[in-house]
Amino acid sequence: MNRSQWIAAGTLCLLAACAGHTPVAPQVTQASAADGSQTITTEPARLICAQPRCPALSARWSDQRPGVVQLTIGLPYQAAQVSGADFHFGRGEVVRLRVPSTGAPAARAGYPETTFDVPLSLIDSVAYKTDGWLRVTTDDGRFVDETIQTGEMQGDVVDAMREFLRVVDAAAGKPKDERTKGRSGLFDLLK
Repeated sequence: MNRSQWIAAGTLCLLAACAGHTPVAPQVTQASAADGSQTITTEPARLICAQPRCPALSARWSDQRPGVVQLTIGLPYQAAQVSGADFHFGRGEVVRLRVPSTGAPAARAGYPETTFDVPLSLIDSVAYKTDGWLRVTTDDGRFVDETIQTGEMQGDVVDAMREFLRVVDAAAGKPKDERTKGRSGLFDLLK
């Protein structure tokens, strides 16, 4: 074989490997307690980034507080604790998280993470709004900015939150459009 045939064969193998890649389905777990209450959780999923300190988000929902999600934000390969987060969607929508959840489950990752009580509508925005990005602030004053999704690319977190919402909607017995009608907002956090 000459050089151009080797290049063509290598390119063909590379294309075949890329075409054969199947993305891993998001891990969503649904559990029922003895009292009949249901809990749905996701495994941590990353945003769009090529560096190890990429923020990872996971979510936990319970039918005890149906409009509220416990959103856990972690920063792998960091020593400083997550102190807050700002979700930016489009040109003007910003959701700031500063107060950690009091009923947060124990940390299960091997890196700093903080859990916040958020309305279900924020998870919907992460899953379905394009042009979103996240700023994670740490207690040492530093921050990490990463993209959630653009019109062309999306992080693994988008698929994870879409699957999470699908399972939550099925467990709650409510259609998706009821979730997006302005319900499950700030007032659900006050219940």
